Amino acid sequence: MRMIEILLTVIAMLLALTLAGVSFIAYRKSHLRAALYLLIAFLLFAIKKVIEALSISRGIEKDIGLLINSLEVLVLLLLILALWRR
Repeated sequence: MRMIEILLTVIAMLLALTLAGVSFIAYRKSHLRAALYLLIAFLLFAIKKVIEALSISRGIEKDIGLLINSLEVLVLLLLILALWRR
């Protein structure tokens, strides 16, 4: 993995964890379900980035492609649920 890819992956993970922290604080204060969905979505996104980084460094991309794609879909669904106005 090139240095730029590593740097971008680390930045994405840090941003996802920061947004998860902000969502956690928002959920504790408001107990809104949308904040909980955002918290879970950002944590899943951070986990996805870790899995991607490990798979690229070990060269096992084909073996975990389904897992990564499933996490992406789940993150997007949670973001939609968080933004959905009822």
